[in-house]
Amino acid sequence: MLQNFRKCLFWSLDVLRGSKVKAHYRDIQNIIENFSSVESRNRRAESLRKLLNHAVNTTPFYRQFAEFGSIEDFPVINKNSIRDQYDNFGSSVIKDETNYQVYTSGSTGTPFRVFHDKNKRDRHSADVTYFNRKAGFEIGNKLYYIRHWDRYNTSKPWMVWRKNVHMHPVSRLSPKDIEHLLGAMSEDRSPKGILCYASALDEIKRFLESTDKAPHIKGIKSIIAMSETLNQHTRKSIEEFWGVPVVSRYSNVENGILAQQSFGGTEFYINWASYFVEILEMDTDKPAKPGDRGRIVITDLYNYCMPMIRYDTGDIGQMGQYTENGIEYPVLNRVEGRKMDMVFDTEGKMLSPYVVYHILKYPHIEQYQFIQEREKMYLIKLNVSPEFHSGEAIKMEFKIHLGSDAEIQLEFVDDIPLLSSGKRKFVINKLHGGMGQELSRSQA
Repeated sequence: MLQNFRKCLFWSLDVLRGSKVKAHYRDIQNIIENFSSVESRNRRAESLRKLLNHAVNTTPFYRQFAEFGSIEDFPVINKNSIRDQYDNFGSSVIKDETNYQVYTSGSTGTPFRVFHDKNKRDRHSADVTYFNRKAGFEIGNKLYYIRHWDRYNTSKPWMVWRKNVHMHPVSRLSPKDIEHLLGAMSEDRSPKGILCYASALDEIKRFLESTDKAPHIKGIKSIIAMSETLNQHTRKSIEEFWGVPVVSRYSNVENGILAQQSFGGTEFYINWASYFVEILEMDTDKPAKPGDRGRIVITDLYNYCMPMIRYDTGDIGQMGQYTENGIEYPVLNRVEGRKMDMVFDTEGKMLSPYVVYHILKYPHIEQYQFIQEREKMYLIKLNVSPEFHSGEAIKMEFKIHLGSDAEIQLEFVDDIPLLSSGKRKFVINKLHGGMGQELSRSQA
C-alpha cells in the first residue's frame, strides 16, 4: 500500500507542476523504442539543433561558433576546459533562474560543479524513471543504495521517506556490515532494488561465497551496478544467489544516465533521447573507425543553463550496432574506464583494463590492484587469505599479456583503500598520469 502511495504521490506532484516529467518520459520512450522511425530521427535532430543554437546565442564561450554548419565545428571540451572559463559556459538567459548544483569531488580533491536548469532536472528524473523500469525497478519500491554519501548528495528525511531509500555508506562493507545489511533486507518483505558501485557487489559476492549464514531475501526486483566496470564473475555469482538479472549502468554526475545494459546483454543501450554520443580517436578529435576503441564524447541535449557540447568524459568505449526486430540500434559494445587508466604492454601497445581480470581465475584473493609504475614495471597489490600460493603463477600469467621482459612485483597488503569518493580503484597507470584519477561514471 505504501509503495502505491509513493508512486501516486510522485505522479500527483508532477501533475501539479504541469506533468513535465511525464511528458519527458513519453518522449524518451518514443525516441528510444522507435529509434529508426522518421519521428525519432527528427526529434533527435531537432533537440541537437535547438541546443546548439541556444548555446551560440546565449553563452560567451560558444558565441564564437555562431556560423557552425554541424556539431563537428564545435571544439571538444573537458573538465579543465570548463574550469578555466567557468563563467563563460553559463547561459545569459537562464543563469538568473533557480538552477540546481550537481557536484563531484573526484579523488584529486579538485571539485567540479555543474548547474542544471529546471527542465534538465525534469529530464533527468524521467531518464532515471525510464531506465530504472528497464532494469525492473518501479517508483515506490524500496531502494538499497550503496554509495559514498556526503553533504552534497544526502537527502533530507522527508525525501528519503518519499523516495523510499535506504542509504548505506560504501565505507561500511566489512563482513559484519554486510551481514547486518542483508539481514535488514531479509526482514523487509516489500519489493526492493539494489543500486550500488560495482565494487560493492564484489564485496557482497565474497561474503555470500564465504558464509553458510546468508539470509534468504525475498522481493528483490532489480540490481544495478554503476560507477565502475562490473566483472562477469561477480555478475554471474550474484545472479545465481538471488535469481535476479544484474545490469550495469554508465552514467556520470555532471550529465546523468548515458547508457545501460539490458537483461542478459553485455552491450550498453545509449540514451540517444537525451544525449548525442560520439566515439573519437584516442589522440585526435576525428571519429574513431567503426569497431575501434576511442574516447566517449557526449553532448547533453537538455542542459540549457550550462551547455556541454562535445564533452570528453575521459572514458574509453567502443561503438557497434545491435539489431533487434529488424531495427539497428547504435550501442556501446564496451565501456572500459578512463583513458589514463589504460594498461600498456612493454612494447607500448595499449591494452584494455580487462586484461587485469585474468587475476580472478586464481583462488584465495580477497582484493587486488594493478599498477603500471613505468614502461616495463608493474606492481600488483594483493590482499589474500592464508591458503594463497599462486604468486609465481600470476607473474607468469601476466608476462604472457604484458611481455616476457615485464618486471612484475607482488605486494601483499591487508586492504586496498577506498578513494575519497568511496570507490575502490583496480587499475592505476602512473606512467600516463593516472594516479589519483578515478572513473567519471557515478550515479547522477
